Amino acid sequence: MFLSRLIERNPALLKTAVAWHQEHRIPTNTYLIDLDTIRDNARILAAAKREHGLETYLMTKQHGRNPLVNLVALQEGLHATVNVDIQCVRINARYGVPIGHVGHLNQIPRGDMDFVLGTDPEVWTVFSIEHAEFISAAAARRGRVQDIMLRVYRDGDVFFPGQEGGFPFDGLIAAARRIMALPNVRIMGVVSFPCFRYNLTSSDLAEPSPNMATLVAAAAKLRAELGLEITQINAPGNTSSQTFPILKANGATHVEPGHGLLGTTPNHRFRDGLPERPAYCYVSEITHIYEGMGYAHGGGLFQDIYDKNFQYKALVGSDPEKALANQVTYKRVEQIIDYHAPLLEGDRCRVGDTVLMGFRSQFQMTRSWVGVVTGLSKGKPELAGLFDHAAHMLDPQSLEALPLAEARAMIQAVVAGYR
Repeated sequence: MFLSRLIERNPALLKTAVAWHQEHRIPTNTYLIDLDTIRDNARILAAAKREHGLETYLMTKQHGRNPLVNLVALQEGLHATVNVDIQCVRINARYGVPIGHVGHLNQIPRGDMDFVLGTDPEVWTVFSIEHAEFISAAAARRGRVQDIMLRVYRDGDVFFPGQEGGFPFDGLIAAARRIMALPNVRIMGVVSFPCFRYNLTSSDLAEPSPNMATLVAAAAKLRAELGLEITQINAPGNTSSQTFPILKANGATHVEPGHGLLGTTPNHRFRDGLPERPAYCYVSEITHIYEGMGYAHGGGLFQDIYDKNFQYKALVGSDPEKALANQVTYKRVEQIIDYHAPLLEGDRCRVGDTVLMGFRSQFQMTRSWVGVVTGLSKGKPELAGLFDHAAHMLDPQSLEALPLAEARAMIQAVVAGYR
């Protein structure tokens, strides 16, 4: 979906990906991230948040919770991270990445609560009274009071399948009263998801979902009936510099850019000239030819939810010039495991060729390697780090995990170079 944007706006990343793959500097089934573009996109988002009076929690799952991406983006002004599950918290804590928002979209398991409290999260989302009770008990053991947000919904709100849950609006006050009686938690915000969604038939593309109005009404209700100081109306979903003014106008105080940092929201696919540029590509290899099709290694394929009929393309070749001149069609197939990516024009593929693809992804859902390149904007690309699917930093030759102290020192040195 974003291959044409990469060709148009970040061809240096594509050329580097082919050259490095052919030289065996990065393995097959790698997402390669351009850290210079991450820095530039983070600056754009930070300027937009200041302009519109919003605060940001950086969504980290899309880029595999990569510490180089996180720390460079935060250094540019994106505040702290949102951690949608316990894996996010543990990986970000491993590298000393500031923990902002936890417990959304997944509640923190009860057995992990002491660990999470040890990371000093700013705010913690709860879906139920029981979880508020668990957090209060764990916070009491540490002698602290934990700020929490309530996930609220009412009839007509929307969820992605399997992501349902929270406090029903009609029972909000009764539930909040019970939580207010707990000694070591404090209600200070409300949250839902998705609060904004894309409408591909609209000239604006992005529009508030019903969830946004529910959040504003819930905040007003908690203030009016219980006297609570609700300081956070957190409205994640499809967040980039273009949607910040719409979010602010509809009542949001906090937003959670993810694909906005990567330059890969649907807005960036369907509109020309948006400020954020695409910051990553997927690198594979032709493994064999079968019945006229070239088969590339899988492991990082991801199906976009916005246009399931979109005809994806791939670049195939043994050097950068050949690859950029050879665009073939990806025949998307339903697979239990994405072992291969079939490419229709097999006569234009050779075994061992590099394959480049550009699509919206969720790195945390793949079994891909993640490489990070610096210096592209200066024409001097260097491999700043190679990571496995769980964000362990690796020795680029052996692909074995580096000792944590060594990895953290290397990461800090790269981040310092962006100050």
